[in-house]
Amino acid sequence: MSRRGRYVLILLVGAIVLLSVLGWLVSLRTDYLWYQSVGYTSVFSTMMWTRLGMFGVFTLAMAAWCGLNLYLAYRFRPDTWPATSEQEGLERYRELISPKAGWWIAGVAIVVGVFAGMSAQSRWETWLLFREGGQFDWTDPVLGMNAGFYVFRLPFWQFLIGFGFAAIVVGLLASLSAYYLYGALRFSGQGDRMTNVARIHLSVLVALFLGLKAVAYYFDRFDFTTQENQVTDIVGGGYTEMTALMNAKNALIWVSVIAAIVILVFSWGFTRSLALPAAALGLVVVTAIAAGGIYPAVVRNFQVEPNRPQREGEYAQHTIDGTRYAYGMEDLETTTYQVASQPDATQLADPDSLADPTAENPVVPNDDNPTIGNVRLIDPFVVSDAFTQAQQPRSFYDFNEKLDVDRYTYTDENGNEVTQDFVVGLRELNPSQLTDEQQDWTVAHTVYTHGWGFVSASTTESDNGAPCFTSGVLSDDPGACQISNDIIDVERPQIYYGLLNNEYAIVGVPEDETPREYDRPTDVTVSDEDDGDAPAEEIGDDRYTTYEGDGGVDIGSIGNRLLYAWEFQEPRFLLSDQINEESQLLYNRNIRERVQMVAPFLTVEADPYPAVVDGQIVWIVDGYTTTNDFPYSDRVNLADATNDTYSGQGVANQSSEEINYIRSSVKAVVNAYDGSVQLYEFDEEDPILQAWNTIYGGDLIIPKDETPEALEAHFRYPQDLFKIQRNLLQRYHVDESRTFIEGGEAWATPSDPSQTTEVTQPAYYVYATYPDQSGQAYFQLTSSFTPRNRPNALASLMSGYYDENGDPQLKVYDVVGGEDQSVRQIHQIITSTSEVVTTLRDATQAGTTVEWGNLLALPVGDGILYLEPMYLRRQAGGQGEDLPRLTNVAISYGGYVGFAPTFEEAVAMVVEKYVSGAPSEAEQTEGEEGETETPTETPSEAPTTEAPATADPPEVEAAIDNVIAAQEAYEAAQASGTNEEQGRALDDLLAALDQLAAAREAAGQ
Repeated sequence: MSRRGRYVLILLVGAIVLLSVLGWLVSLRTDYLWYQSVGYTSVFSTMMWTRLGMFGVFTLAMAAWCGLNLYLAYRFRPDTWPATSEQEGLERYRELISPKAGWWIAGVAIVVGVFAGMSAQSRWETWLLFREGGQFDWTDPVLGMNAGFYVFRLPFWQFLIGFGFAAIVVGLLASLSAYYLYGALRFSGQGDRMTNVARIHLSVLVALFLGLKAVAYYFDRFDFTTQENQVTDIVGGGYTEMTALMNAKNALIWVSVIAAIVILVFSWGFTRSLALPAAALGLVVVTAIAAGGIYPAVVRNFQVEPNRPQREGEYAQHTIDGTRYAYGMEDLETTTYQVASQPDATQLADPDSLADPTAENPVVPNDDNPTIGNVRLIDPFVVSDAFTQAQQPRSFYDFNEKLDVDRYTYTDENGNEVTQDFVVGLRELNPSQLTDEQQDWTVAHTVYTHGWGFVSASTTESDNGAPCFTSGVLSDDPGACQISNDIIDVERPQIYYGLLNNEYAIVGVPEDETPREYDRPTDVTVSDEDDGDAPAEEIGDDRYTTYEGDGGVDIGSIGNRLLYAWEFQEPRFLLSDQINEESQLLYNRNIRERVQMVAPFLTVEADPYPAVVDGQIVWIVDGYTTTNDFPYSDRVNLADATNDTYSGQGVANQSSEEINYIRSSVKAVVNAYDGSVQLYEFDEEDPILQAWNTIYGGDLIIPKDETPEALEAHFRYPQDLFKIQRNLLQRYHVDESRTFIEGGEAWATPSDPSQTTEVTQPAYYVYATYPDQSGQAYFQLTSSFTPRNRPNALASLMSGYYDENGDPQLKVYDVVGGEDQSVRQIHQIITSTSEVVTTLRDATQAGTTVEWGNLLALPVGDGILYLEPMYLRRQAGGQGEDLPRLTNVAISYGGYVGFAPTFEEAVAMVVEKYVSGAPSEAEQTEGEEGETETPTETPSEAPTTEAPATADPPEVEAAIDNVIAAQEAYEAAQASGTNEEQGRALDDLLAALDQLAAAREAAGQ
């Protein structure tokens, strides 16, 4: 290459390096400005200085070590080298390196050190936890080490050991290369193949490797407590690991030490033969294979497998105890819920209405029972479209695909204080719904900057099938349910931070200029006004305002505008006259990402929810501390354990991360207007949170006792934690290790019956009272279990809630005594009744889509009340779909099904059937499902009714088979068929039901 070419190449490489470094510095500066805007510069500075420190220390360490080995190899090179063809080929390299050997050594050492430092700096969190981590309230029952050793200490020790191995390998490669280059090591020719100095140097390195291997074997023993047991398929060392493998590791420690000593002896010239060091190395390898592989396999296959409960019972019990502690289930309460084989359905009704039920005095639900009085009819997942369409005065407003449920206490028109749960959502601005003209850079980023309004609707009422809005109404047609005085008072309805809009916004104008941020339309009904002091101006049918918060980055200066022009690759930051001395840049506006940046040590809840606290709209986000290093605790995949119907549909998907410890440690609160983030301590005993709080200066987390009561009133049992606990309790609800290993009492979480695909049913928030709660209503998260091998039966109920002191409570209720079905089976019974089948047929013929809402299983009296709302959504050809309307409510209690337009009428139907002594729908269809099912568990009490399936005449049995086949065909048509196919399948199902009724009538049943 010519001299000019070399200069051009150097210039290009220099320019690329300069631009890369400059880009990194710009990102570093903009990150600092963002952290400064939210008041968390300690997080940024701690992270950056720690990473720089780790980079510097390990770069210097590796560079010094590499340089030392290269220097020694160069310093003790032979004065002459053999005259072989091999060495002659290396001559030109020696001539190139020797005149500037010091520079070459330094250069290679620095390059190797930089790579090592870059790898080490990524372990900054491991170092900080090692430095500040404390103790847990749990000790490994086998090795006697506190869990804090495994979580805080062991990972860093293992990192240092790994770094040590890398350093020794680098030293060996560097020394071998230098010795080979200068002839101290050769592979051809006569005489010694290695000089004495080279032999000593390389032998010392190999001995160091073996010595470090002995240290690694020592620490490997602790990994048994966190590795998977192949016999029981749980985490935690079992009999094989804690006997055979533990002895093997101990033996390998001594063998490695002996081998290292032997090699050192060889290196100092006591013998020049390679046989002895080779034998030492061979002994390590043979011991590792025999003691670490063959012997444990023999023990596992011939001692453990034939006697699993006896051999593994003690260790499985350790994992049961450790898992319950690690997942916050050590105080799990398991009680028995005794249900009747035929519960009294009159418990659902008001006693006064039962005294003389007439048309003037119909049977009404018993509202004195908190569960019945607050029964939830509105599904927050289904009605999102209804919120959007009814409360969308402009097309760019939108609600999240899944809304939330929260409770509020207010004074009703009679002056009574009432606590009620509501479906709530925020009317956010969705950038994807802006028109082409509105997506112009200036318009999109300076005019359409925020959403407007907190909207709530009753969970127990509907407005002719539509949501009954109670607050935040912004619509030309507010509906009949709107009330003049909003239940939930909001001072600042503007929504700058949420879930739908993560585009940056440029806000702020001088005091004498007209506001330019679009706020809301003025040509529609507004049920609540925002603060009159906010600068606003009405222009035509629209209202414009100016952001008054301080949650953005100041871009009034030319320097900051230049930084962000580079960062966002947008020259209009410099050219636009919309940016002035008052301008702020709002970015990182997704609240999950915002919390994650402020608290990088937290795993953030997938489904944050909005609340109004003291007139301010805030997002409440549960923050979890997690680890994958807790001893004797089973491991779950975060994504799999939290996946259900909502995942990816309005609820974020968690990362596919393995964990075996989780605590709901923090309640993060993000103000929807100014974006401020506050981290409130929730778990005062979590050592991981305490360590991180200390790391960041001790004041990152607001102490729990400083949490405002108004905010605390909206805390709810976290969903992701509940779903993880639910996933684990499928196996870990048992207390005795033998039963656990045998798996005969394992449970399963039911699939969502409202979906056509197999997906886990979500847990539901309800405002209800469960057994042993003394009639007190709690806002609780609920779910159910089925026996793993009997998917049509109900095994237990699960509830998570905060008690009156704000402490989390997790309870499991084993359902015994009755014959209650799973939610899937109840859904099949409901959809097989003649009233429902007729409604489904009419809906299909009318071109409407049926959507089933949340199927709740709630304990009431001595039975289980199942409730499932039905929504109809009419398809408007070419114009999308109309909003879903609640048309009917289906309930089941004691096998009786009520299906009517209102919950009150459905209750009346069930009570009437029970009082009249009519056969229940469950009894009529019990032969259709599970007729040949063989129970694997002994019933808790003898059955009180005969099983009629075996006494059915052949004609009835044939008719039942036809109904089953028609039902399966209808479900298949619902899953993938056209409207025509669904209609035909419904007709066939109706005909089969008519044939069954006729056959039973003919048989006198």
